[in-house]
Amino acid sequence: MESTESKFQSREVKSAWKYVCQLRVQLQKNKASLVLGAGISWDLKLPLWESLIKKIKEAMQAKAPEAMMVTDAPGKAALVLFEIFHSYKKSEIEKKNLYTDENLIEKKILSDWRELIHNALYSETKERNRRATIDNHPYFKEMIDFIKQSELTVNYNFDDYVEFGLSCADLNPTKHERPYQTVWSHHAQFTKDKCVIYHPNGFLPFDKKKFQSENLIFSDGAFADQLLDGIGGGLSTLLHVLTKKTSILIGHSLTDSTLLHLLRKAATISPGNYNYFIRFMRDDEVLDAQSRSAIFEANFNNYNLITLFFTSADIREFLLAITIPEDDFLLESDVHGLSTKYCYYIVGSIGIGKSTVLSQFGNLITLDEWFDERPSEMAKSPDGLSTKKTMTIDTWANQQFGKKNNYLASKKVGLFLIDRSPLDPLSFVVGITERERASSMLTQGIRPGKSSKLIERGEIIHMVGDPREIWSRLITKRKEASWPPEKIERLQRNSMRLYKPLKPRIVHSTSRREIDVIRDVAKIIFSSGYVPVDLDAEMRNIANV
Repeated sequence: MESTESKFQSREVKSAWKYVCQLRVQLQKNKASLVLGAGISWDLKLPLWESLIKKIKEAMQAKAPEAMMVTDAPGKAALVLFEIFHSYKKSEIEKKNLYTDENLIEKKILSDWRELIHNALYSETKERNRRATIDNHPYFKEMIDFIKQSELTVNYNFDDYVEFGLSCADLNPTKHERPYQTVWSHHAQFTKDKCVIYHPNGFLPFDKKKFQSENLIFSDGAFADQLLDGIGGGLSTLLHVLTKKTSILIGHSLTDSTLLHLLRKAATISPGNYNYFIRFMRDDEVLDAQSRSAIFEANFNNYNLITLFFTSADIREFLLAITIPEDDFLLESDVHGLSTKYCYYIVGSIGIGKSTVLSQFGNLITLDEWFDERPSEMAKSPDGLSTKKTMTIDTWANQQFGKKNNYLASKKVGLFLIDRSPLDPLSFVVGITERERASSMLTQGIRPGKSSKLIERGEIIHMVGDPREIWSRLITKRKEASWPPEKIERLQRNSMRLYKPLKPRIVHSTSRREIDVIRDVAKIIFSSGYVPVDLDAEMRNIANV
């Protein structure tokens, strides 16, 4: 029975525990970020798009009654309203005769436009109530706990509530310095290792005297300019976040054309890097399984997004699970019977593309084929080596698999993608039986001496393909003479026979685009399920011990 004192009651969050484990590791490595959208503003008493436009129209009504007639969608409405504002404001300024230079007049108009937006944005915000507002937000404190451990947070909103939260001494204890850096230009250099808040659409702090951006991305025209600027490299910071880090998108509806362009471009540049999108669910909202699956697949296949269907309470628990201390996390996981370590062994013939796939999943903990520098003779087919040399190589390989297994055994949390499992050498045997090879792997590699270690459990991803195409890949590696197609075919048959009892997940890697192969592997890793197999039992069965 689960403890009634557990911090985690959400079924949705517990079903996403694998993702929590990945994000915990990424956050510890300073490779996780939040990308915040307008949705978080609702509980901060800040107006959303439609409401903000309405407040701006009402503020303009006295001097420009026609503003109330603007009924376009928010992005287009902002464009039209600015033109109306520009017209009457320019006339006002010219009458006062204080700014004779046209350039100064334009600057004054833009300044007054920002003032109008600022007043509309903070119309329901009072200084004395700001702390109570964040205290009442369903997941703001948990969000701050994540942000203060992260190098960079992207905030598409203009407001400074995140900065305000980071300044609260009890939420973010610091000494003698401002605990964050705010930037809005991709040209800006980061002066802090953590807590950099990047506002790509501009920044309007509550205190008007504080430093703020001159421009705001607030209309369809500005969004279009931003998108065009991005084509020329102007969105490099955002692209870096989406390709090199593991990000959680909170408060987004995925209707922003610039963000969608970035996500699509990121998926092309880094096909193995997947981010998380929280599709907000109202407490009373019901979404059938078919609709959820369609949304998940569309976002996964097109934007490299893992979609989580969370309410506000779910978001709070999700962020809490990522940020609580390790001992507390392991205890909670144990109480709920949830795994914290997920191992995926990627196996297959030489030249099948394992290393290529592995290199694309930098957001996981990856283990290469060998811990140490490989003996050059291992590039050759085993039947071309002397018995003595084969025995030496086998002993070395056993020790390498032992090192990998010891490393895995020492880790408690994370997603691990491992190039080859200890069963792999059995498919290469020459001159000895599989039983003898399995026995030597156990006694020399996995548990030498009096060790009682077991091979770490995991799921098997078996890559297969056409032997002739595999052989053609080996030409550029100068291995084609040692591994002709018939040897590759035999090796692949042996491998499939060895792994068949473990019911591996098959991925076809020839006559296909590399990006499609990577996506197939990603679908296995990032599926909600995890059914590890007992590699140690299978090895013992083969060794007949």
